[in-house]
Amino acid sequence: MALENIDNIVLGHNSFFGVNHLSQEQGERTAAKFEQAGPILDMIRFSMERGVRGMMMSTHPRAAMVAEAVRADGRMLDQLNLYPLLPYIAKYVRQSNEKGVVNVIMDQVKGAGIGQTLGLFARGGMAMLRKDVFQILKTLIQMELMPFRGLRMRAVFLHDVLSDLALSLDMRSIFEFYVEEIRDKYEAEPAFATKNLPLMVRRLKDYGIERPLILSHFNQVGFNMNPSQEACERCLVEEDLQIMAMGTLASGYLKPDEAYKYLFGLAKMDSVVVGVSNPSHAEQTFAAIHTQSKSNSEPRQR
Repeated sequence: MALENIDNIVLGHNSFFGVNHLSQEQGERTAAKFEQAGPILDMIRFSMERGVRGMMMSTHPRAAMVAEAVRADGRMLDQLNLYPLLPYIAKYVRQSNEKGVVNVIMDQVKGAGIGQTLGLFARGGMAMLRKDVFQILKTLIQMELMPFRGLRMRAVFLHDVLSDLALSLDMRSIFEFYVEEIRDKYEAEPAFATKNLPLMVRRLKDYGIERPLILSHFNQVGFNMNPSQEACERCLVEEDLQIMAMGTLASGYLKPDEAYKYLFGLAKMDSVVVGVSNPSHAEQTFAAIHTQSKSNSEPRQR
C-alpha cells in the first residue's frame, strides 16, 4: 500500500463543521459561519489559489451539500482531491440514542434513489438480523460515500473510533475487509485514522498491510499523541509508513510558525491536514508550512 503524489497540504473539515477540541463556544461560532455552502466554497477556492489541492471531508450532514457544490464547479471537480473520513461517529452515537439503530440507517439512505435505498436497506437490514458484521460494514461504507460519488477520492480513512476499537480487539479480518472493499469497489487508497500510531503500525505489519497511509496526531505539545509523543516520533523514524498529520496546531493552541518548525523537523512527514476559518488564518498557516517544509528539506533523525 502506498499513495503516489499524496497532497502535502490537505484542507481540514473541522473548522467548517464547528469542531474545536479546546473550545465548544469557538466551535459553535465557526459552525454558524459555515452553515451554508457558499462560505465553505470561498475558503476552498482561496486555498486552491494558493496551491492547495487536497481536502479532507467527514461524512457530516453538511458534506452532501458541499459535495454537490463541488460537482457544480468545473475547476474543483477537475482539480480537488478528496480524502473522506468515515463514518461521522457523532451522528451515529447521538441519533442511535434518540431513534434507535434501524431508524438511523433509514435516515441515512433517504438521499439515495429508490432502488439504491431498497437494496441498501434490504442488505443492511438482513445483515443486522444475521449479525453479519461485514455486510453491515459494506452497507455503512456505501451509505457514507454516496455524497462523494463522481468526485476525485484519493484515499478513504476509517475513523479512529472504529479503527482503534478493531485494533484493541486485534480484529485482523476487519482491516483486511476494509482494505479490499475500498481498493476494489472505490478505486481509492484504504487508509486508517488512529490515536495510537505505534500500535496501529505494528498490528498492520502483522496483518501484512504494507506501507499504510495513516492519519494521526503530531504536534509540538504531544496533544492526542499516544502512548507518548516520543513513541510516535520514534515510530515515524523506524517504520515504513505514509503519514498524514492532523491536530498539528493542537486545536489552535499553537501558532503556525512554531507548530510547523517542529513538524517538519521530524522525519518522513508526507502530508499535513490543516483547518482554516478565514483568509488571514489560511494565509498565515500556508506560509508557515511552505517556509518550514523548505527549511527542513533534509529531516533530522531522532
